[in-house]
Amino acid sequence: MKLTILTTALTTALTTALSLGLSTAVQASPLPDFPFITVSGEARLDVVPDKARIQFVIRHTAAKADAATEAVYKQGRDLMQFLAAQGVTEADIDAAQINKEALYKDYNDRTITGYEASQPITVTLNQLGNYVAVMDYLFKQPQIFSIQGSFDSSQREQHELELSEQAGADARRRATHLAAAQGVKISSVFAISDSAGWGALAGDFGFAGSAVSFGAMRKNAEMADSSANLVLPRHITLQKSVNVIYKIKP
Repeated sequence: MKLTILTTALTTALTTALSLGLSTAVQASPLPDFPFITVSGEARLDVVPDKARIQFVIRHTAAKADAATEAVYKQGRDLMQFLAAQGVTEADIDAAQINKEALYKDYNDRTITGYEASQPITVTLNQLGNYVAVMDYLFKQPQIFSIQGSFDSSQREQHELELSEQAGADARRRATHLAAAQGVKISSVFAISDSAGWGALAGDFGFAGSAVSFGAMRKNAEMADSSANLVLPRHITLQKSVNVIYKIKP
């Protein structure tokens, strides 16, 4: 009887110990279990933009739904004619479906007082020579709102490949200096991330769920002179960053 009780107690103790061991393993730090350093490398390049993207919304309100919708149709037809005259093709125009919403008297009174029809449009300009003319037209149209322009380079992909290499070289240079300052040397690369910032180290390197973001294009504040109030940037700044974990050795 005593033997049975002791055997049962021992089995329970072993089971508990194993459970605690597994729990500890699951909750262990996801970071590398060897000596390492983490560094960030960056590279930037100023380039002259040669293309632009313009986003806006055609929107009209009216007492009746058909009047609001027809006004959006007409504005769209006029817009297509103007853009065609500027050398913009249909392939460079991306239009979403027209949306219609009822307008109410107020939050509590749901009496319909009118209707609003709207359609988001995106236009890509592969030649910046007509950017000012297109923007000037859009700003003067009574049913076009939320106008936003951004600039880009047709050589972006090639530039970003070069920037990635430069950012990687910058990271290795920083790692070498940092390791030397501590009397050690860098060994091999353990992980690389092109996240814009470190954030959570575990998430950046796949130890936990995390979204990856890439270096964004930024417009420079320095703008070129223009005879109109609308201006073009002299250049845009392309930027890439890379984060690296290096193993280190004495």
